[in-house]
Amino acid sequence: MPSNSKHDDDPFVLTAPLEIRSILRSMQRHAALVRMYVKGNSDQSIMTTVLAFDQANGRVIVDCSPDNELNQRLLRAETVMFETQLDRISVSFAAHNLQACTHDGLPAISFPLPESVRRVQRREFYRVEIPLNEPASCTIPITSPQGGAMRAVIKLKDISAGGVALLDNDNLLPHEPGMQFRDARLTLPEVGEVTVDLDVLRVHTIELPNKKKIVELGCKFVNLSNASMMLIQSYIGQLERRLNAKRRGF
Repeated sequence: MPSNSKHDDDPFVLTAPLEIRSILRSMQRHAALVRMYVKGNSDQSIMTTVLAFDQANGRVIVDCSPDNELNQRLLRAETVMFETQLDRISVSFAAHNLQACTHDGLPAISFPLPESVRRVQRREFYRVEIPLNEPASCTIPITSPQGGAMRAVIKLKDISAGGVALLDNDNLLPHEPGMQFRDARLTLPEVGEVTVDLDVLRVHTIELPNKKKIVELGCKFVNLSNASMMLIQSYIGQLERRLNAKRRGF
């Protein structure tokens, strides 16, 4: 069986077979609609459901498409992706070795129990604003205009378990979606420093009343370790507790 080491740094991935079976059975019990598509070609997808489990062969049985041509593409594909929402939790997994079968006398598709399932609660990506009186920062290694190495210290606007929004007040960073910042260092009050890799997903320019422009960069964490995730979640928890206390007048 292939190693699951590639999932070790993703805190949202489950690899225990019992947990995976439990999630799939919950999908079956709730008749959850599941989006199924060939990896790399999400434009062509169908909605399916988990129909049953072939215990003897360790396979999951799902409904197939009324479009036979699409079924054939799914059966030939090396990897097929499945995505659904279950109790407001996003669930996704990859399947291999799909085979045609029947269930209750009707055409269906089966595949081996997935090696891993990723489940992410929406709350885990809830963004928390950074208080102005307790600023947090991100130090990013970049190349200076003269070609040398330098470190840009950028303010954080908000943070979630999935990423951060940076405010580039002094126009120090390249402002292009798709940019990657490696070995960036988050300085989080009362928690400490966390080294992360960032991918820039969006760039937005804010013009202030005095005509000064500030660039906001929305970034996601990449390959975040469990230890780093725990520190970030601890920091978010502190911010939330203070915000709730302030709302209650404490």
